[in-house]
Amino acid sequence: MFTNRSLEAVSFNSQLSTTKSQLSTNIQTTEIVYNQTPAQAVETRDVEIQTTSVEKMRPEINYEKLAEFLNKVTPNVLEVLDKAYGTNSFEDYEPNTEENSLTSTQFLQKIRSMESKSKMKVSDMSWSISGRTLAVSYKEDCKSLPSACVTSLAYHPTRPSIIAAGLFNGDVHLWNLNDVSVAPVIICHHEDSISQVYWKAGTVNVSFLISSSKDGYIFMHKIAVSNISRVSKRLKIVKEYNPRENSRPRSAGGTRERAMESGLCITAFDFSSRDPIFFIVGTLCGGIYKCSLDRVAPIENDETVMDPVIGEYESHEGSITCIKCSPIRNIFVTAGTDKEIRIYDFEELTSLRSISSENTIVGLTWMMGNQDILATYGAGSNIRLYNVTDGRSVTNVNFEKADRENTSCLRVNFKK
Repeated sequence: MFTNRSLEAVSFNSQLSTTKSQLSTNIQTTEIVYNQTPAQAVETRDVEIQTTSVEKMRPEINYEKLAEFLNKVTPNVLEVLDKAYGTNSFEDYEPNTEENSLTSTQFLQKIRSMESKSKMKVSDMSWSISGRTLAVSYKEDCKSLPSACVTSLAYHPTRPSIIAAGLFNGDVHLWNLNDVSVAPVIICHHEDSISQVYWKAGTVNVSFLISSSKDGYIFMHKIAVSNISRVSKRLKIVKEYNPRENSRPRSAGGTRERAMESGLCITAFDFSSRDPIFFIVGTLCGGIYKCSLDRVAPIENDETVMDPVIGEYESHEGSITCIKCSPIRNIFVTAGTDKEIRIYDFEELTSLRSISSENTIVGLTWMMGNQDILATYGAGSNIRLYNVTDGRSVTNVNFEKADRENTSCLRVNFKK
């Protein structure tokens, strides 16, 4: 079926070429240019506006109520205008509207002149409610001229022609600056020198003049536009509140009525700005007392003398020299002869913080602009400013001169 067979070899030429044809071709992309044509759809609308004239309605006026209102206010308005027209407080005052007018001062008048060869010192100062006049009192020889030595001074809170002064002999005087030729009105008499006089605003035509004395009493007088009433309140802080105070002295018969005995020696007081019913009293023995005008507590069943104390704060080791209540916060600050400044909260009996001073502080004054800043002054030529929120010293103002040893008084004008 199968047989071996040999065939002749058949050959053919290879068609594979060893030479390759090569061609070089350059390819370049042509830059594409885009053209942008802005297109914005514009929409137009036509609105028709037509003005319609509206007839104004005539207001209804109740002439009976208007007449009733004018009859009610006219007498008071005329009274104020008459007083303003008749005043001569600024008769000699010539206003200066030039650029240097803010730094210029002018002496207006002297209420009382007592010649003394002794060296005088400013005892107190007070700005009027308008901030345009400054009253200054001086200490002379108080022992030989007790009626000439003014210890405290205060302008009326709403009437710039009224000023009150407390004297070394215990008198409280009231002047009307519209006519200084008239003798002052003697409001009351304490048995010892006046430590402070203070105006407390009441109603529109009524205010209260409060005086404290080293005899331990606080007198409160009601001052109306037309008349001056007698003492409306007599307050006293009894000696038993402070154990360091000596007990009451005995009379020759061995007994003495409590109402006739002087209370703690009052050196300073101030009213709360939050609630004017409450006030703080400082004493010579370092006591600090929270008081209220609403407290009715007769002393030894004497209805004419009341005890206002409702709380006692942590006391100083020295006499209280000044008390100032914050105008914006529920705190007050005290200074004493122990060279300490203390910050108290009205609701806490212990102090929030204490600041030590190199010299004795005799006065405290709130500064304008930032009413958390308190200026302190006294024995020494420096006036230090503190922030009561943290007790830190803000700055130190030095008014030192060769013939100047201390600062006796400082008042800030809040109207300027």
